[in-house]
Amino acid sequence: MYIYELPFEVNKELCRLLDNDEEWKELAGVHMKYSPFDVNEIEREAKNKLLSPTAQLFIKWGQLNHRVEELFILLYRMKHVPALRCLVPVVDSRFHRLLSKHDITRSIKSKSADNDNVKRPAKMEGSNSSIPIPVMLMQNGISNMLPNIRSIEGLTNGDSSLQSSSNNSSNNDTKPSSLNDELIKKISTIPMVHYEELKAATDNWSESNLLGKGGFGQVYKGVWKLSAVAVKRLLNSDSSNNRELIGEMCLNQYRHDNILPLYGYSLGGPEACLVYQYMSGGSLEKRLRCRTGHPPLTWPQRYKIAHGVARGLQYLHTMEGTPLIHGDIKPGNILLDQCIMPKIGDFGLARKGPYGEDRTHMKVSRVHGTRPYLPDEYLRSHYLSPAVDVFSYGVVMLELATALPVMDRTRTVQLLRDYIIQLQNRPAFDLASLEDRNIQGTVHSNPALCREIMFIGLHCTRYDRHERPAMLHVYKQLDSMHLPEEYYN
Repeated sequence: MYIYELPFEVNKELCRLLDNDEEWKELAGVHMKYSPFDVNEIEREAKNKLLSPTAQLFIKWGQLNHRVEELFILLYRMKHVPALRCLVPVVDSRFHRLLSKHDITRSIKSKSADNDNVKRPAKMEGSNSSIPIPVMLMQNGISNMLPNIRSIEGLTNGDSSLQSSSNNSSNNDTKPSSLNDELIKKISTIPMVHYEELKAATDNWSESNLLGKGGFGQVYKGVWKLSAVAVKRLLNSDSSNNRELIGEMCLNQYRHDNILPLYGYSLGGPEACLVYQYMSGGSLEKRLRCRTGHPPLTWPQRYKIAHGVARGLQYLHTMEGTPLIHGDIKPGNILLDQCIMPKIGDFGLARKGPYGEDRTHMKVSRVHGTRPYLPDEYLRSHYLSPAVDVFSYGVVMLELATALPVMDRTRTVQLLRDYIIQLQNRPAFDLASLEDRNIQGTVHSNPALCREIMFIGLHCTRYDRHERPAMLHVYKQLDSMHLPEEYYN
């Protein structure tokens, strides 16, 4: 049952309970991860509509297709027993054990000044086979569920072998750490989908619905809940795919117009699956190579793609003070919807970057990503920083303008960025002469914009990472371009 399907009387009672002492604010800010600005906006909208603020919160959260079971788990984390009891009639009986295992004397929230000192409920016993996956993750810790993942800390930071981190294996006998709890809390709000639903949605994994394949498995088009979706089927249950599965589930917290949204996941069948929004425009890689049957991208469309990807990356790099580094920005991971709105996908290699203003990078023991898109300091010295994504973005901009392959063994200089720099050093060489030949000389040609995009690409791919611009600067530079109104349509 979705939040917006809650029976009237249940909704009314929940609003009464959570409006009391403004407990809805804890639910929204701490557990649903709304910002203080969002919480204030919800309160303002509720006053304007003469609504309960909890009701307005449910309206806003329900618009994201969250389910009643997810709300039950969040209320369980709040230890709000009266609200849990209110939801008992509308959630699956498997969730009832969460309520029954609460120690009532500790569960009812204290209103005294020492409320912050209330202890966590003890770990609950019971058969894992009968408990939904998010609850198992919450109770047992994710390392118990997925033993192939050696380090929760490494997963969250993106590399279990960071030289500054401990490489000790997870111990099933230890209690989940606060970092583990945070990880579990983020995962627990993502809808779980039964494997058979996804099998039916993709017509039994029909070849005609196959969108692509890679080392992780395969991606299929499907129809689920009357919506077109893309289902990533992780064919091998090895540690790298477990890492990708949980990593992308955790990254669902980063909601943005230019980041591919995760709709749900499945862990109950023969393979783990992830469910994403279906992007009917295909990948930028296929569009540049004209492999989708669509006409060549126009310059207004190319500008929209450059602008949208920059916007998404600057959001990731400035989130909550600790940058998130995607680590594999390339045309194949930039997906387009029917309006050519770009969304960054495939966060399997994403890692949290250096924390604190005094730290510009961190050193990792292993390099991940697609080599033609990675800078020298990362390949040779293993220095990881947001400048890695900036370099990758710059290479993508050069591809966007020229549609030339990033790596071509028939060229005297094989890497695209180095090839363009070599040509640029020739006397009177015009970068616009490298404009995509599919539009060069046509009504869609725009040499001036081609030069500007290529200049941005070359600036982003400077050899010295300190000379590269921040993505926020790139975004502002693109945003300030004086272009005809048609370029924004």
